[in-house]
Amino acid sequence: MSDNQFGPPQPGFGPPPAPGAPIPPQGAAAPQPGYGYPQQQPPQPPQQAWGGGAVPPQQGYPAGGFPGYPAPPRKSRKGLWVTLSIVVAVILAGVGVIGYFAYDTISKTGKYKLVMPATFQGLESGDNTDDAQKMADSIRRNAATSGGKKPDGVVAAIYSSDDRYVQTGGYYAKIADPQAQLDAEFKDMGSTGPRKSMDPGPLGGKMDCATDGEGSGEEQTAFCLWADNSTVMLVLEGSTDGVTLEKVAADARELRQLAEVVK
Repeated sequence: MSDNQFGPPQPGFGPPPAPGAPIPPQGAAAPQPGYGYPQQQPPQPPQQAWGGGAVPPQQGYPAGGFPGYPAPPRKSRKGLWVTLSIVVAVILAGVGVIGYFAYDTISKTGKYKLVMPATFQGLESGDNTDDAQKMADSIRRNAATSGGKKPDGVVAAIYSSDDRYVQTGGYYAKIADPQAQLDAEFKDMGSTGPRKSMDPGPLGGKMDCATDGEGSGEEQTAFCLWADNSTVMLVLEGSTDGVTLEKVAADARELRQLAEVVK
């Protein structure tokens, strides 16, 4: 009898919303353009990171569990990163779906867990704790309500400064076919730049990277998604200096060395 008890990997990302998409009204906040360039002024604290209403279910997205769109941020550097994180917030809401439909019967799987560091490359995560917790809750909720098994654990962290932003999220579980999981996710995401396989580093597994498919220069973000037999993690990065796949891949490998530990 086959060890595959639950069927093939299921995609969970769905296409991210396009920049400038309509934003549900929140309080007295006036609508502003989607991404925009950051103004040269001291960073302002971001407005409420998640909207009051949930995004209506649509094709390609798991029903329920998606955070609302954030209120339009002030045009500051930190505001730019909060706006760019809309894409990742949606991606992370679906990450919890992958991996649980098929694979928990192979003895070598599930030996590692993820523990996110408090800082990364000098970037602090303390100011973003609430937003990261909401992302983790969304991943966990989708994993629990999508017909799959609950993950062993879910993590999310946001590291930021005035001119740089690293947003991460994922889970740990038993995953028999990391490449199949990546293939399913990229197929479902749709709106990305060209996908490129990158060196996953000494911990093995698979890692593919791409741009978010929208914008250029300061408006462009890039992300890497790694998967092995125990973990799946998304790392997205933006900077006022721009980003490259090679830079994000190197940062993802470094973060993985810090975060992926033996249970």
